[in-house]
Amino acid sequence: MVKITDQQIEQWRRDGYVLIPNFLSKEEVEAARRGVFEWYSPSWDDYVAAGRKVNSPQIMTFPWNNSGLNKVVFNDDLIDAAERILGTKDIHLSEAHLGMKYAGNPSNNSAPNDFHQDWRNNVIGPHHAEDFNSPAFFYCLDDVKEGMAPVQMVKNGLEPNPQNAEKFYCSAGSLCIYSTWTWHASSEFTAKEGHRPTMWLGFNKNDRMWEGGRFFTIKSTGTPDGWLRAIGEATPRQRELLFFPPAGDERWTDEMINGMEKRYGAHGFDPKPYRQAKAEKAAQA
Repeated sequence: MVKITDQQIEQWRRDGYVLIPNFLSKEEVEAARRGVFEWYSPSWDDYVAAGRKVNSPQIMTFPWNNSGLNKVVFNDDLIDAAERILGTKDIHLSEAHLGMKYAGNPSNNSAPNDFHQDWRNNVIGPHHAEDFNSPAFFYCLDDVKEGMAPVQMVKNGLEPNPQNAEKFYCSAGSLCIYSTWTWHASSEFTAKEGHRPTMWLGFNKNDRMWEGGRFFTIKSTGTPDGWLRAIGEATPRQRELLFFPPAGDERWTDEMINGMEKRYGAHGFDPKPYRQAKAEKAAQA
């Protein structure tokens, strides 16, 4: 059973966005939220206790040395939806970063009601009409209640302004699918206390490499320990999103498999799927 239905994807195509309530399990969202507090930005209580200062490492982009965060990036139901939206399995991860807003700090680097489209800082190609090849996603990693700077989305065809916008009040673990062509904005954090942690994600086709905001490489994002954990714990399909070839590909030679096991084995890398696929391919030759 898929968590994101074809009807919801059709709503996304029609309106420019769709909210999937409670997409993550309670255990998944709690583990990811702990990762936010440890690696990016503290909880509201710790933020206040530190004199409204952020004393966390502020590692914003994937991968993190935290399984809870990395696993929601590589959520299989999310990947399945991206494949169905893009019409191919030949896709890659093109965005994965964290965000945080606090009461009393209303802008947090994004001004309220500043409606914009993300293609401007995610696509190096030309402006063109929406062609449904640039899906974007964000998780709400805690409950978003009245006054907690909910994200605002504007339906396709409407003028981008607060009167036409839908504010996303939602429970922790909810997922929004939108597009780099969808008009959206943050809103004022008017509540007297609280935080609003988010994770923003994107996937793009491998034959449209000019689209998407990031390429994830060991020198450009995350931490070295984060890379060991993320690659070690990923499944073969999830590694494909970082440009590793699929199991059974001729590039998975014995040398390649053994080398990956040596580097990532202590972090969870399982060579068996690659060896099994290699043996099955040889048996069919």
